[in-house]
Amino acid sequence: MSSAPSTTPQPPAGGPPAAPPTKGGGKVFLWILGGCASIVVLGILVFVGLGFFVYHKAKQIGLDPELMQKNPVLAVAKLTVAANPDLETVTSDDSTGTIVVHDKKTGRTSTMRVDPDKQIMVVTDDQGKTVTMKLDRANNRLVMTDDQGKTATISADTKAGSVEIKGPDGNVKLGTGADKAPDWVPAYSGSNPQGGLSMSNATEQTGSFGFVTSDSPDKVLSYYSGALKSAGFKVTSTTSNADGKVGGMVSGQNDGQKRTVAFIVTTENDGTHVAATYNEKKQN
Repeated sequence: MSSAPSTTPQPPAGGPPAAPPTKGGGKVFLWILGGCASIVVLGILVFVGLGFFVYHKAKQIGLDPELMQKNPVLAVAKLTVAANPDLETVTSDDSTGTIVVHDKKTGRTSTMRVDPDKQIMVVTDDQGKTVTMKLDRANNRLVMTDDQGKTATISADTKAGSVEIKGPDGNVKLGTGADKAPDWVPAYSGSNPQGGLSMSNATEQTGSFGFVTSDSPDKVLSYYSGALKSAGFKVTSTTSNADGKVGGMVSGQNDGQKRTVAFIVTTENDGTHVAATYNEKKQN
């Protein structure tokens, strides 16, 4: 048997989402996103993008090299808006470092003002909610503060390919630096989980990961079903066969320990893909 890292696996058609819904973990985002969520996410993408764009390649990838030199945050912001079909630029002014962006899905409009010297971006939505983003290039961090004084810190590890978000209600880790799944989640022999997500706060822990194995889907599904039953979980399983590709899902619930877990298994050209999600309510 062999295993290899996988990009984030996708569930079978009609199946459940790859990540479980969670109210508690999501709070680390929601308090600061508010009504201008799309634009704040845009700001995060700009921050991450700055780690990949090099000045001498700016013109090649569509950036304005002159603006990239004077105001790189604004340059990347304009390119990111242009690349997102759900966003459109209403107006922009390079001299003042301002871009007004319209979200086609929500109908909301937000204004982004960039101070290149202070490395600060201020996002204001059409209801007056303000989020200030301070770029700390030396430590590869983005500090976000709303108009109520709440702060979240986003740190990127470009070598590890991971991002960590720390907010007042908990932490979120994405990528290879995400926390490992807890011991109660069955580990498949020889697997090398990749593409992780983990979120935690005072009330719960949740996360996801994926891997690829050369074992058959039936063998993988059977293993997880047996492992969960042995651990005292109430198990539900389904299988499918679409165009000769076998897939399915095994999920388990342990009400006594407030734990849920699901494994989605699909067949691809490079082997059997497994996408796992888990959630645990913390005991009071």
